[in-house]
Amino acid sequence: MSRPLDVANLAALIQASCVGLGDAVDAEQILKFTLKDLYDGVPIEEVRKCTIMSARSLLEQDPAYGFVTARLLLNNICCEVLGKEVVQVDMATHYAEYFPVFIKRGIKAELLDEELASFDLPRLAKELDASRDMQFGYLGLQTLYDRYFLHIDETRIELPQAFFMRVRWGWRSGRSTARRAPSSFTACCPASIS
Repeated sequence: MSRPLDVANLAALIQASCVGLGDAVDAEQILKFTLKDLYDGVPIEEVRKCTIMSARSLLEQDPAYGFVTARLLLNNICCEVLGKEVVQVDMATHYAEYFPVFIKRGIKAELLDEELASFDLPRLAKELDASRDMQFGYLGLQTLYDRYFLHIDETRIELPQAFFMRVRWGWRSGRSTARRAPSSFTACCPASIS
């Protein structure tokens, strides 16, 4: 069964990806470029890819489109990792719920050190600052996605701030010298990745 394209939802996603970038970006133009390649019944995964391609095509007009493109990619990553679309304002809650599950999945898949199960995961999850995800440029986030985020059977299981915590504290499977969890994580995250 074919579903009609939800243009209102698509417009809201694009508009949310432009928040805080001022007049440098034009959500309507991204929507217009996206819609010209879509049709009723197109799979949602293709809609998401198309929004990224449309925003990316505008990078030559203004570098701020790199942030829009990254935010649209972040939406795709959240859909893949969390299994649903989420709005950025709710990501702090989603990180808190996701992080302990991520650690358990990573341990089960032998991607993370078993010692992590002994950490206070809910407390660590509260240290993750979801707002930092909005500081990514497209190339930086795409590189992390393609090369560094943990995955099981080609499906990513890691979100950006969990990645930074993992890298900062050297958590990986089989590492006998894994350091204890930090009391504060916010100081060890980079301010911006381009």
